Amino acid sequence: MITDIFKQFILSCMALFVLSISSFAKDAITMVVEETQTVKEEDGFFVTVYGYSEAEDFDSHKWRIVEVVLRDSRSDSILVETETDKRGMWEVVDADISSLADGEITIEATMVDDHGDIISSVTSTQMKDTSFSLFEFMKNHLAGSIFALMVVLLLLGFPMMIPLFAGTTLGIYLIFDGDFSKMQFMVQQMMAGIRPAALIAVPMFILSADIMTRGRSAEKLIDLVMAFVRHIKGGLAVSTAGACTMFGAVSGSTQATVVAVGSPLRPRLKKGGYKDSFILALIVNSSDIAFLIPPSIGMIIYGIVAKTSIPELFIAGIGPGLLILLLFSIYSIIYAYRHNIPTEPKASWKERGMALYKALWPLGFPTIIVGGIFGGIFSPTEAAAVSVAYAIFLEGFVFKTMKFKDLYETAKSTGLVTAVVFILVGAGAGFAWVLSYAQVPQEILSSIGITEMGPYGVLAVISIAFFVGCMFVDPIVVILVLVPIFAPVVDAVGLDPVLVGTIITLQVAIGSATPPFGCDIFTAIAVFKRPYMEVIKGTPPFIVILLSVSVALIFFPDIALFLRDLAFR
Repeated sequence: MITDIFKQFILSCMALFVLSISSFAKDAITMVVEETQTVKEEDGFFVTVYGYSEAEDFDSHKWRIVEVVLRDSRSDSILVETETDKRGMWEVVDADISSLADGEITIEATMVDDHGDIISSVTSTQMKDTSFSLFEFMKNHLAGSIFALMVVLLLLGFPMMIPLFAGTTLGIYLIFDGDFSKMQFMVQQMMAGIRPAALIAVPMFILSADIMTRGRSAEKLIDLVMAFVRHIKGGLAVSTAGACTMFGAVSGSTQATVVAVGSPLRPRLKKGGYKDSFILALIVNSSDIAFLIPPSIGMIIYGIVAKTSIPELFIAGIGPGLLILLLFSIYSIIYAYRHNIPTEPKASWKERGMALYKALWPLGFPTIIVGGIFGGIFSPTEAAAVSVAYAIFLEGFVFKTMKFKDLYETAKSTGLVTAVVFILVGAGAGFAWVLSYAQVPQEILSSIGITEMGPYGVLAVISIAFFVGCMFVDPIVVILVLVPIFAPVVDAVGLDPVLVGTIITLQVAIGSATPPFGCDIFTAIAVFKRPYMEVIKGTPPFIVILLSVSVALIFFPDIALFLRDLAFR
């Protein structure tokens, strides 16, 4: 009898122990709803729930079933089943709750074992609001919202830096749900954008170009070209294109070339029988060569943004620049024959020798810059510093056209231009970061299918994008915004970044002289004081020539890469 009672006692204790272990196991797992997100789209309203489970025994929550009930205020509900992974993480992605009523949605997550018994549960809430929200609409259409704001500000007449700042601010506001404390990211990116040491070359080249524009360097170069080609049919026009090319090798700026070469040559071309529409188009479009012939400010900006060798870009621009000069010269000769333009008297060899002698000093600029970089004597930044010193020496001591007070005024003017450039660079860097953070480039590129294109297709899309962009916006801004967008595709396809940079530089140069808002057009309007329609009237033939060179670069890359390979390979 005592033995039976003892056995029953032992069995009861074992049962209680098993029950306590089972109860402890159930209580050992804790569920947590970590994050919930709701998204309103055209085809419905969706909720995503992320959660995890915690357990003392890591193996106790492997591959458990989690039943998630989404219930509205009317007790209508939707059941979604999921399961945990090896770490206890679980999620419900894009559950359609369009059938549930607006208001508070209760989220009940329950973990069950293999027998369907409840192990643990947790409850959370999320709001559903299907009414129109401007903030949500703009956030879901981030790229379109930023673009619309910038277009409106541009149409209202604000300078380009304001739309850039406004677009960046709106992007940060939408990305971070109205948290303006995140504006620190814009400041950080702006500072990072103007930090590269190579940017020091930009104000130096601007300063040297400004010094020479105010002095006699451009005049000496013009006289040299005229002495050799003015007697041929269309010689004056050919001389203009040649002078723009040579001054481009001195200044690296399209707008400086328009001012320095266009101002003295326009009266001579008019006197020679050329129509003003042809003259203005020739000057504006020939200045594009200055963007290709080193030193090119556009190539410096591209090299910094794309992390590409600036010396290689400089050398690669020479071939396309000379090809454009040749084609412009041929067109000028054809134009002269068609309109029966009289020729100038042929210069004697003595006159040519004198012109060459007087131009030797200005010709030192391309020799120093290209020769120094080509020979590895100094970097582009050091070349810029040397060009400033050489310009001061030339105009101050050789030609004696500049006094100390003139240098002060020139430096002040350069400071203002440099400030604008650096503000644009900084604002462009911040704007590019916003686009990259929001993955706008990936969306744009995937929408046009560029990731599936070959090298020729990618180059064609890049050419069109930069050409159209510079028809409306400053070239520096276009380079800063679009280069980061296309850089991943260029790397994926395996294109030579130097070739891409040369094509981009050419496209922004063409766009700068193309209606409706090419910046060189408005420079010509300001310098020559002629109406808009007269300035753009003669541009189509030149634009066709420039676009033809762009196409040739895509299919015959050696036009740009031959000299680069000769120098650096």
